Amino acid sequence: MRVISGKYKSIKLKALEGMTTRPTTDKVKENLFNIIHCRDLKVLDLFGGSGGLGIEALSRGAKHVTFIDGSSAAIKIINDNIKRCKIDKILYSVYRNDYLRALKIFSKKEEKFDLIFLDPPYNKGMLDLVLENLIKLNLLNDDALIVCEYSSDENINYENELLELYKEKKYGTVTIKIFNYWESESE
Repeated sequence: MRVISGKYKSIKLKALEGMTTRPTTDKVKENLFNIIHCRDLKVLDLFGGSGGLGIEALSRGAKHVTFIDGSSAAIKIINDNIKRCKIDKILYSVYRNDYLRALKIFSKKEEKFDLIFLDPPYNKGMLDLVLENLIKLNLLNDDALIVCEYSSDENINYENELLELYKEKKYGTVTIKIFNYWESESE
């Protein structure tokens, strides 16, 4: 696993051992970042894992990335990977926290994001709950993108008139679905 492009291009990233996390493959990451842009965006990498998606966003010019993961081991790997890339401390925040608790804290602080990466544990039905809370807790700037990576065996059932499907692509056992958020319903 490596940084594909930008400031930290070709730096190899560490991944957690075992099957508890599945880093986004280089092929999927490259295709994803050919679709979305990151420059000057405030990014949330909610299920940070190894930090690969958030670090790629920083490499491509994101303004700030907040990494969240509930696992101490994942937080250690994220911090190690940030250190490998020599990323300036003002460009990121790393927190070990439960994803729902983290969203509620951001809401209380009135934080909003332009780009959100959601790559939760597969087949746990978490994406619907996260999407609902992102909107309910008012955490998205207008025209925000939400990138969902999940098992192709799973479905996202949550619907909201403020979310528009922007792109969907299947990569074998993994599916990427990107939603665009609009503060008011498009006419």
